[in-house]
Amino acid sequence: MIRGLTIFTLFKRSALVGSSRKQSNWAKSRLQFETKVPQRPCPSTVPIVPTALQEPDTKPTIDRQVVLLLERLSLVDLETNDALETLVDSIGFASRILAIDTEGVEPMYTVLEQEKLSLREDVLNDGDLQADVLRNATVTEEEYFVAPPGNIPLESPENSHPIAN
Repeated sequence: MIRGLTIFTLFKRSALVGSSRKQSNWAKSRLQFETKVPQRPCPSTVPIVPTALQEPDTKPTIDRQVVLLLERLSLVDLETNDALETLVDSIGFASRILAIDTEGVEPMYTVLEQEKLSLREDVLNDGDLQADVLRNATVTEEEYFVAPPGNIPLESPENSHPIAN
């Protein structure tokens, strides 16, 4: 049976959420501008196969609705078998990570916690590097970078995906 988990539960279980002190400070902070971003974790509507969480060696099954939702949210075309195989492998890898016991492990703020990081003085300058930076761009228009479009449109016609249920 497929059930949905909240993103917060996944993060909390994998110890990616900071300490409770940081969370309480974040919750108390006042926003300077209005935002449409939720200030509390939202439940995820993407179902997860519970057997994949319990048995890391099993491959999860993904139905057509989940694939279409992921395509719409990520703007990544998952139409090919290679893309679906990569997605299933990624979910399997995440399931193995979720199975790791992280009880009592403090979250890391950087992977270089054991290294001494030297800081430099902040020196203001006008930069004047626009021409140098724009030289790195493949395509520019009116002194701006031109970004490539997403690889699939937001609205795709019905029956355009040959993925079977």
